[in-house]
Amino acid sequence: MKLKLLFALLVTVQMVYPNEIKFGKVSKEEVETTQHSLDPEADAAILYKNEWVSYSYTYDGGWTITREVYYRIKIYNKDGFDWATLEVPLYAASSDEEKISGVKGFTFNLEDGKVVSEKLKNDGVFVEKVSKYRNKASITMPSVKEGSVLDVEYKVTSPLFWHIDELKLQYGIPVDLVEVRLDIPEYFIFKQFSKGANPIQVNQTRENRTLNVSYRSSDDMSRLGKTTHKNSNVNFIENIYNIKAANLPALLDEKYTSNIDNFRSAIKFELASTRFPNSPFKNYSLTWEDVAKTIYNYDDFGSELKKSNYFEDDIDQLIAGLTSNEEKASAIFSFVKTKMNWDNYVGVTCASGGVKRAYKENTGSAAEINLMLTAMLRYAGLSADPVLVSTRSHGIPLFPTSDGFNYVITGLMLDNELMLLDATEKYSVPNVLPSRALNWMGRLIKEDGSSIAVDLMPKHKSLDAVMMSIDLRDDGSISGKFRQQYTHNNAFVVRNKFHSGTEDSYLKDIEKSHGDLEVSEFQMQNGLDLDKPIVQSYDFEKEAAFENISGKLYFSPLFHLTTFENPFKAEKREFPIDYGYPWEDKYIITINLPEGYVVESMPEPIAVAMPENMGQFRYNISSTMGKIHLKVEMEMNTSVVPAHYYDDLKELYKHIVEKETEKVVLVKA
Repeated sequence: MKLKLLFALLVTVQMVYPNEIKFGKVSKEEVETTQHSLDPEADAAILYKNEWVSYSYTYDGGWTITREVYYRIKIYNKDGFDWATLEVPLYAASSDEEKISGVKGFTFNLEDGKVVSEKLKNDGVFVEKVSKYRNKASITMPSVKEGSVLDVEYKVTSPLFWHIDELKLQYGIPVDLVEVRLDIPEYFIFKQFSKGANPIQVNQTRENRTLNVSYRSSDDMSRLGKTTHKNSNVNFIENIYNIKAANLPALLDEKYTSNIDNFRSAIKFELASTRFPNSPFKNYSLTWEDVAKTIYNYDDFGSELKKSNYFEDDIDQLIAGLTSNEEKASAIFSFVKTKMNWDNYVGVTCASGGVKRAYKENTGSAAEINLMLTAMLRYAGLSADPVLVSTRSHGIPLFPTSDGFNYVITGLMLDNELMLLDATEKYSVPNVLPSRALNWMGRLIKEDGSSIAVDLMPKHKSLDAVMMSIDLRDDGSISGKFRQQYTHNNAFVVRNKFHSGTEDSYLKDIEKSHGDLEVSEFQMQNGLDLDKPIVQSYDFEKEAAFENISGKLYFSPLFHLTTFENPFKAEKREFPIDYGYPWEDKYIITINLPEGYVVESMPEPIAVAMPENMGQFRYNISSTMGKIHLKVEMEMNTSVVPAHYYDDLKELYKHIVEKETEKVVLVKA
């Protein structure tokens, strides 16, 4: 006897809006409003968002998730017009594809004192393929003007019943009210994870539901294959989650922020287990070690590390005669960087053909290039392992999940020290990773599948050291010699910039960024010698570089190196200040005074430090024998400054700006 079950919900739930909000009905006051009550500078606002997530079952498709979403958006000015287009990401594989339907919309404007509406037409909805596994639906509202109110609703049906998209509550514009409801059958047990600094109200209740079970019974013993249809009811409990948040401020990207999405108010539901009738309990909860082991066991990950025949002859020849592990590691790292070209694709697995295909074509993804590097180092007898990373744009994962990592680098143990390598970048060196990979912690996977957490953040300070000699002329012009040395991550950034274009374009950037200097006799040292600091030097001239007022000369002694503006202007900050790596700027300047002039006044020396030795600023100045000697040091001893030290950091920069903009005054002797 074969039994097939058909589940159909007898009770349906409709989206419920607050009494004063009805789709397609707006008040005249909503359209007339010219600015947001809590954020007058806002270009647009979400007046209301409602989202309902529910489960259904069909005979052919099994369990599916439906998301019904409604937005009411207010446009205040032209800068807010971008919010008239909503983009909806859709998963799209060959067998499992999310689909959007039920798209409706109205644009409301004020004409002759009356509210008029225009309906969204079919040509305002467009679905396109954006990657192998992603589609994107774009909904563009018609007749948008300053003051428009937009109503948009749509439905997304997903066969990925185990995956509920992150529920975003906060956006780049203020949100007046957001309400979310999830109806989850008791068979699916989810964990909740929340992020962000805003209060979120979550209420959970349980409700009885009834499913109609329709099944077909076929008698295999009958030649005619007689089939009968029967029905019965199945009672179960649904977990109802009601989420509500109000008056959420705009989430604005501030200077020195790694990924603003890390701080967005949102809730994520992650499937922990399932318990179906007449089926065993199944656990899906993972640890980071589980995640790493699962990825390592992928055919297009761990198996790729075992392949070596495609490179053996080349590596044998490369390391012949090399005796130390340091020499072998350096030679192999340089070989891969030189041979391979990164195709800008991230991800933790290899494409069709894997590392062998990438090696042959001299082009590959980050996973292919760095798994190849790891395999070569192992072949040479070195202790090397892949390291899983979540890039900055991917964010910091809230919990262990196979989607938490999207990038691969190499970990090399040399002289009991772990060195991190990334061969996707031509000018990278050990322990100097590109900024995309400087994101909290990675996961190093050993050959047996076990794994350990690895700190990705640099510990060494990157130096920017300047020596400058300046000759002042009483007509207000200056000339001088400039020498600048960069180390570690600073050197990596400068090398990439210098080699990505022409020398002429690089010099134009210098001249422009330093206030229209005229640069000559430019030299770049160690541009390709990656083991040494990169050094650039040039002569410069500038007209009208300082003021001559009534025979007195006024100038800021750092000239074009002066910090004129505090980068931290907000009264408060909710998230950390992320520099990417510790750094130190050190300027040593000698100023030769015009003949016949002496110092009347100059700034006083100062030293200011932040708590916990996180950062400091030192300014020392003196004059002797027709010269001014200046030494300025600014250092940040940590990659990330916690938000509760924001006031201290802001105060530090206040001292920097005040001191560096103070004038030296010269008078005739």
